[in-house]
Parts: sequence; C-alpha cells; structure tokens
Amino acid sequence: MADIIDYAMQMELDGKAFYEKHAAATHQPELKKILLQLAEEEQKHYLFFKSLKDGNQRDAESKIAAGPTAALNSKNLFQQLAEQNGGTAFGEQARSVWNQALKIEEKAEKLYRDEAARETDPNRKKLLGRIADEEKTHVYLIDNILSFMVDPQGFLDSANYRNFMSWEGR
Repeated sequence: MADIIDYAMQMELDGKAFYEKHAAATHQPELKKILLQLAEEEQKHYLFFKSLKDGNQRDAESKIAAGPTAALNSKNLFQQLAEQNGGTAFGEQARSVWNQALKIEEKAEKLYRDEAARETDPNRKKLLGRIADEEKTHVYLIDNILSFMVDPQGFLDSANYRNFMSWEGR
C-alpha cells in the first residue's frame, strides 16, 4: 500500500498542476473557477493520501468527509457558461483540455477502486472507496462539461441538465 500512496500523492499533485496551468490560460471565468476548484480538490486528495501515509486514518477521513466542493455539483454553472459564451460551442483546444482532465480523473478513479478491492483493512477499504467516489463525481462533471461544450443549447435542453446532480445523488 505504501507504494500506491506515494504514487497517488504524486498523481494528485500532477493533477493540481494541470488544473492550475489551464485555469491560468482560460479566459472564461466559470471554466477558470471550475479548474481552480478541481485543483483544490486535487490538493485535498493529496493531503488525504499524506494522512494515510502518516498512519492517521482519522485525519484522512476528515479530508474527504464533506465530499467534493459544492460548486462542482451545481447545474447553475452550465447556465452561467451559456450566458458568458453566448450559447456557441467551444473550440477544439478548450475541449482538448477537458478531454485530458477526463482521462486524469478516470485514471484516478480506476486506480483507487482497484486498490480498494485489494485492501484487506475494512476502514482503509472504505476510505479508498470514498476517494474513488469523489473522482467519479469529477468524471461526471467533466463529462457533462464536454457535452455542454459541443452543443450548449442542446445540453441545456437535455434531461442531463434538468436532472443534473453528482452521480451519487448529492
């Protein structure tokens, strides 16, 4: 487990750097806000794994007790993006960044689910499952952002938008 923790800590720091880099490069305030919130989430996940590495499971649990940032679960962000962008589709470069973000989050979720499946300690298994769930929430958000970027008005008219919430029902 120690090797996976070191790897996960580095992966979370790399994710944070990715989000911060692209937040600095975007001119759309709502997308910048989401990227910065994802960077904060990656920092929180880094601290989660650092607490696990230090043997402090209680502190690790407190790092993820609140779940992902509330704004990441807000369907209002899509309405704000539509208003800012005039309802036009986003360019390939913007979509490329979000496709990369989707791969980062999918990789993290898979890694943490796989590690949770191998974990024998029930508490650590539960914690790894919870961090995987947070990554799944990020996957869900980013997947919806990508759908929105291709066809903003179509997305706003869709059931995905009308029923938008995190995948776990928050």
